Amino acid sequence: MKIEYVCHACMVIETEDLRIATDPWFVGAANCGQWHVFPKPVNTEKLNDIDTILISHGHEDHLHEETLRTLPKKAQVFYPYSFFGGAKEYIEGLGFDNVTEAVTFKEYKISEETSVTFIINSHDSLMVIESGGEVLLNVNDALHSCPEKVIDFYLEAINKRWPAIDYVFCGFGGASYFPNTMHLAGKDDVEIGLAREQLFAHNFCKIVKGLRPIVAVPFAADFALLDKNQRWINEMRFPRSKMADYYQKHFSESDYRPDIYDMYSGDRLENHELNKLSPYRNELRNGGLEHLIDTQYAAEIELKSRQIFIAETEAEKLIHEIRLNVEKRMTLYKSGEWKDLKFCLQVADVVENRCYHIAFEDDKPRVWRAGEPDDDCLLTMNLTSQILKYSIGSDWGADAISVGYGAEIYISDKKLAEVDLERVCMNLIACYPTSADLKKTPFRTLQFLLLNPPRFTTSIRKLKRFNHESENYDRKTWLLKDGKEIRERYDLPELDPQFLPQ
Repeated sequence: MKIEYVCHACMVIETEDLRIATDPWFVGAANCGQWHVFPKPVNTEKLNDIDTILISHGHEDHLHEETLRTLPKKAQVFYPYSFFGGAKEYIEGLGFDNVTEAVTFKEYKISEETSVTFIINSHDSLMVIESGGEVLLNVNDALHSCPEKVIDFYLEAINKRWPAIDYVFCGFGGASYFPNTMHLAGKDDVEIGLAREQLFAHNFCKIVKGLRPIVAVPFAADFALLDKNQRWINEMRFPRSKMADYYQKHFSESDYRPDIYDMYSGDRLENHELNKLSPYRNELRNGGLEHLIDTQYAAEIELKSRQIFIAETEAEKLIHEIRLNVEKRMTLYKSGEWKDLKFCLQVADVVENRCYHIAFEDDKPRVWRAGEPDDDCLLTMNLTSQILKYSIGSDWGADAISVGYGAEIYISDKKLAEVDLERVCMNLIACYPTSADLKKTPFRTLQFLLLNPPRFTTSIRKLKRFNHESENYDRKTWLLKDGKEIRERYDLPELDPQFLPQ
């Protein structure tokens, strides 16, 4: 295989008889204009003649409409088969005629010499590409943010099927609003942000140690946030140039030493060797490129500094739209879980009375506007009308908040963090498939369960219960503890100064 890194989770893989692109995103922004691919790719011409597109999951930085429209429609497209439908039809609607929904753990021959196998983990998936006796495992976002038991389960399953792996590409950074955009008294956002990124980098190393590839590459974290109150998040990411040193210090074994490469756009891998061809290598400062954000996105940053307001008629319509969505989402909970809730959506692009309060009376939601959040609001979410309307009006629209950093959330009292009311508030202004939606397509849901290996399906259900009750996104830990306590909780070493972002 010859592997060229393009940007974020996109790479071009050339085999003896095929040219493959993974998770292409390089044209335009993602997540309602919040994510910007960074640094920008140096060359995308090879994608003009690709044969196959592999898409790991439906988040917009992996399934990106604007980018897909630029790619050759003759290419065959593979997307993981999930319990909810629509993806195949959506991709076909972009002009692709040959779209396959790949069943987990089923090998698909995509040419005489090359095959691909998808391994589903919830809404993400891993992709295994085999060609010419070599094995490339693209983990992307599917494991590094998972609890240890989930990681171990997948590593065991992968090792049984592929005992010898040449290349592992794995995520190493965060893509979730939690806990970066959640604020309350006593929480040090920077300290907690650093601990969170260290956990992801630590899990990257754990995955590499468990799979024992010849070469490992941290990737799928190449994006920048441009809003001035979120620029600090860009600087928290673990420096990929230090990943090999971190592994050597905390994971090294005498009988196994992988080559961990930090790749930049334009770099190429062949025969397990890295060809450092990226012009960005000459731009590195203290192991990072963050200083280029202002240059590459000067126009976008300037545009974000302007505040464009919506009309009052549109602002008033939001009351009705919010109420309808909350009524639908209330069915996810027992009345006791939302009965005493009162929270506020502060919509930045509304001129007057921009605070939309949500409370409940006689088992019905009440929504009203005011100039400021009431003192008894449990939390306040700052966002734009575009993000709000997308969150409540589009399938998986809440990804704009939960993945895309679309809201700043201010919690009024530490006690609220302990009982996890923030998650309830989030779900009430979200649009995600519910059990009711699944009942509309019972055949597909049943087929999804039947197509998964029985042992795999049963184990995942158990892990999901474990995942829901504990682990990497435990609210009490991340919102109420300091960095030292978090590292003790997740058995992380102290973060040496050499591994701190510069």
